Amino acid sequence: MTQTNVLVERSSESDSKMSRALLWTNLLSEPLFTLYGFLAFILYKDLGANPFQIALLTMLKPLSAILSFYWSAGLKKGKSPKSNVLWAGFLMRAPFFLCPWVESSWFVIAAAVNFMFFYRAGIPGWMEIVKRNMGTGKRGRAFSMSSAIGYAEGVVLSLAMGGVLDKDPALWKGLFVAAAAIGLLSLWVQARISIPVAPPVEEKEKSSERLTLKEVLIRPWRDSFRLMKERKDFARFQWGFMVCGFGIMLIQPALPLFMVDQLGISYLEMAAAVSIAKGLGFALSSPIWARWMDRFSMLKVSSAVFLSVGLFPVFLSFSIWGGLIWLYAAYFLYGVGQGGSHLVWNLSGPIFAGKEESSRFTGVNVVLVGLRGAVAPPLGGWLSVVLGSTQVLLLGGVFCFYSGIRLLQSRYKDPLPKQL
Repeated sequence: MTQTNVLVERSSESDSKMSRALLWTNLLSEPLFTLYGFLAFILYKDLGANPFQIALLTMLKPLSAILSFYWSAGLKKGKSPKSNVLWAGFLMRAPFFLCPWVESSWFVIAAAVNFMFFYRAGIPGWMEIVKRNMGTGKRGRAFSMSSAIGYAEGVVLSLAMGGVLDKDPALWKGLFVAAAAIGLLSLWVQARISIPVAPPVEEKEKSSERLTLKEVLIRPWRDSFRLMKERKDFARFQWGFMVCGFGIMLIQPALPLFMVDQLGISYLEMAAAVSIAKGLGFALSSPIWARWMDRFSMLKVSSAVFLSVGLFPVFLSFSIWGGLIWLYAAYFLYGVGQGGSHLVWNLSGPIFAGKEESSRFTGVNVVLVGLRGAVAPPLGGWLSVVLGSTQVLLLGGVFCFYSGIRLLQSRYKDPLPKQL
């Protein structure tokens, strides 16, 4: 057997192992992610949280990404991506084991923010592991397939959880403990992944002197701004995602108010919309988005994603007059958009990075989530009180459409060849 054949065989084996790890990570993590989707409704409907607390939760979840930026920044200093991911995975689930002994809505908000902090913190390391273990051509397909199967699991789980919570809302505590325990098993899967050695770091970085606190705080931001300045295509993508993401975050505080006050839906009806309609849209569209990513530029695919997401708040507002059929249609379209958004957001770092270290590209994704999260949710909560939840939904749709149209007009070509 020639050396070339050996390398191809090893590459194929690495792709297969990484595909299985992606699948099992999604399957074991899905129960907690599914239950996490009920948090705003649990807070508002059963724990008596007010609109300010809902808006605060919606704001702090993405805002925590700014601090998680520093966690992921350590990857550029030679730290192991695996230990970074494993610690983040453990810490993001740990607080939920205390749910049976805590009645405070503030604790639930804190646990939710902690979950999102460490989830975002682990993404750059996880995507770097995926990048080192899987070729570009197979990365999108494996990612979309594992995500679609995880969403299919979420459909069943969400319906079951919605029915259980309708019968006894107090059972959410036990469900969180069980879901967190199952999620910890994904760490065993990730711990078994072997990571190829990264390209050697330049000598001047190895011998760098100890950084001051000021340098530690400023350096990740400086590096990100430099990256955006050097890569105009990446900057255009980021600003497009920024505007669309702002629109989606703007409507988040309005959603529970709209669902409960305007539509008066139950947990089970909400579960049907989120799991069946949204999950079906996600599962059916994910393979299509993966094929489009192989054929079109990242900016063109992102434009289609943003336009799809923009239809969600528009269709949702129609449910006031047209009934629940519009609710399910809206969440189906949201699932379609999220299927593309999930791929674009997670794989943009490795795609734009090419043969470079991808964590700094993905780190920009993470920190911009925090920046828009500092403004959009509190603004959306305030506008929901002043204007009404329906008006906020439509305003969020305008931001998404604007972003999609602007990227569609972009002249930038694909950042790098697909096969590297």
